[in-house]
Amino acid sequence: MKSPLVAAAAISFLALTTACSNTEGAAATASGNASASGQSSQSGQELAQAVKPDSKVQALLPAAIKSKGSLTLVTDPTYAPIDFTDDQGKIVGLEPDMALAVAKKMGITINIEKADFNGILAGIEARRYDASWAAFSITEERKDKVNMVSYMRGGTSVMVKKGNPLGIKSELDLCGKTVAAQTGTTQALSLLPSFDKKCADAGKDKPVSLLLPQQDNVNQALASGRAQALVADNALTGYYAQLQPDAFTSVDSILVEPSLSGVVSPKDDGGLSKAFQAAVQSLMDDGTYAKIMEAWNLKSGIVTKSEINPPAGS
Repeated sequence: MKSPLVAAAAISFLALTTACSNTEGAAATASGNASASGQSSQSGQELAQAVKPDSKVQALLPAAIKSKGSLTLVTDPTYAPIDFTDDQGKIVGLEPDMALAVAKKMGITINIEKADFNGILAGIEARRYDASWAAFSITEERKDKVNMVSYMRGGTSVMVKKGNPLGIKSELDLCGKTVAAQTGTTQALSLLPSFDKKCADAGKDKPVSLLLPQQDNVNQALASGRAQALVADNALTGYYAQLQPDAFTSVDSILVEPSLSGVVSPKDDGGLSKAFQAAVQSLMDDGTYAKIMEAWNLKSGIVTKSEINPPAGS
């Protein structure tokens, strides 16, 4: 995630539904609690606060972190629902909840600072921060500079009208349908053309692409019936299906061009990445990880194994 195109889409999409600032208004109505969808009665924050220390994770903590008793983290809180600010200015979202749950496994506290996304890796390399949860996609270039511990899979997903009345469950179900996307996004530039080929190869009608200049236009096209589906980043489709459950449904069974996201630490982190990997895996094994992902309506991004510096695109 966090390509300029995706970030721009996020801001536009938020502008539609909140009619105020790009993150603060959204936060007031979505706090990582998917009880409306029947998935959990607890918020992601509540689930994280309930996590108990894991002695095997604690044994892996570098001595300096253990002595300090806390982690200094950094993020760019402009990407709902992963990292954003609520109406009190507090940094909230999936990653703050996941970072807290990991720290609980370590038996330490966290302090999250704000920074521009483009400067975060330089700050990690300069050791101004211990680590970063900022929805970093794992790439070979980044792994040359920092350690990356995988915890989530992202990609493009599909959003349809509430209840999915057309029964869209796979990419081929989009054949012959009108599918909207924002002009200039990766979905418009490469994904929809790839759908054309897949449908043609399957002997089906190609989707009718509806490209619109603003993401709010895309959303309106779906709401009005001008389009029968839209394609966007899966974090966005999941978030807005949660934010407007009476209008939209995210199709969790479709995740196109997936990539892993990970927490970042310095290359010479004294073993901190091993502690991160063990903590994330412990959360996966005890079920807390999946509950937090579900609380943010991000089931499509769930993985079952955390790795240190896995191959990009895996």
